[in-house]
Amino acid sequence: MKRAIVHVVGAGVSGLAAARALVASGQCGVVVHEAKPYAGGRRRSFHDEALGLDVDTGNFPLLSCWTSALSLIDAAGARGEWREETKPGLAFADLLSGERWRIRPNSGRLPWWILDPKRRGPGLTFADYWSATRLLSAPQDATVASLAPRSGTAMERLWRPLALAALNCGPEAGSARLAGAVLREIACAGGAGTRLIAPVRTFGRAFTEPLTRRLARDGAVIRLERKLMGLDKGADRLEGLEFEHDRVDLGPHDGAILAMPGPAAADLVPGMDAPRGVSASLTVHFAVPPPHGAPMVQGVLNGAFHWLFCYPDRMSVTIKDAGARINQPRPEIAEECWRGVAALTGLSDDSPAWRVVRSRRANILATPEESARRPACRTRWRNLFLAGGYVSGALPDSIEAAARAGEAAARAWLMGGL
Repeated sequence: MKRAIVHVVGAGVSGLAAARALVASGQCGVVVHEAKPYAGGRRRSFHDEALGLDVDTGNFPLLSCWTSALSLIDAAGARGEWREETKPGLAFADLLSGERWRIRPNSGRLPWWILDPKRRGPGLTFADYWSATRLLSAPQDATVASLAPRSGTAMERLWRPLALAALNCGPEAGSARLAGAVLREIACAGGAGTRLIAPVRTFGRAFTEPLTRRLARDGAVIRLERKLMGLDKGADRLEGLEFEHDRVDLGPHDGAILAMPGPAAADLVPGMDAPRGVSASLTVHFAVPPPHGAPMVQGVLNGAFHWLFCYPDRMSVTIKDAGARINQPRPEIAEECWRGVAALTGLSDDSPAWRVVRSRRANILATPEESARRPACRTRWRNLFLAGGYVSGALPDSIEAAARAGEAAARAWLMGGL
């Protein structure tokens, strides 16, 4: 009998995760088709001639509790391309008050650290943290703000920055249930699961490139500039894939995993619903190395940006939920952001060379309404599956959600797609 082939359409995180799981199973051949001339999807690296640096389309840190993403990195042999903080927690700075602090969980699962004022952050109480347990039993239609204090220190120093980090939108719009899922993951892992991990240089060098090389070594075929135009659908199974310049017929044991953006997949799959609301982000890269001792990642309050990332050769900032600023002139964005970076680092007010990257579709909007639209992995065609951060799952759209969705699609084919 001819060996089954699974065609994975999309070479972003989810598609690469699906391909890795299928190749590792040894039960099929794998062909990855990518519409763009490069792998990586939304999380792409490129060389900026003006800066003379390799940079990313965003900043893509991981948490030490993100087991699926980290297992892919380990499979690719790329741990050396990542930096991991030695202690749990996250550094913060308030540009308005000048205060700086670090939320410092203990490593174990019993969170005794919230009893220690020095570990919680200035102005934050035990009750502020304990109230977050409301998220664990939140109804489907609840927003984070509906369960949080309406204003004050807890909202501005805890609920809002963490909603932006986890949900890519503010607490007024963000899904309380998805926020609760993130909290549950962290609670199950304990404080040790909150260590931040970031690329040494770029996400492409630390994730996409080594993983695609590993897939190729293990026998997967990766084909770029392959735009999927249509699906040939039979009564209960997919019979072919119509690409821009050719067609692939699917044999009786072959399968397909659509690891492409949700709206694009929905346009191809009849009756499929998918989230269409998106959260924009802005990233500004500055061609100057950070001062010695600067935190690897720092949350920023009351500034022009929300996060500051320090790499050996540059500093980068991220503005979350940036729809209102996405069309602002790039020089204005860079100037505003550099003033904040200079205030945090003590560097000169004279801006270094910069690059502003606009990501209009950075993440699926994690609202209750959009979350209700997330489709299941399986479709009505028994050999066609969906993968991506938009697919129904415990976590909001993220690198870890995408990796898990890819693995889930691969498992679904292996368990019953034949």
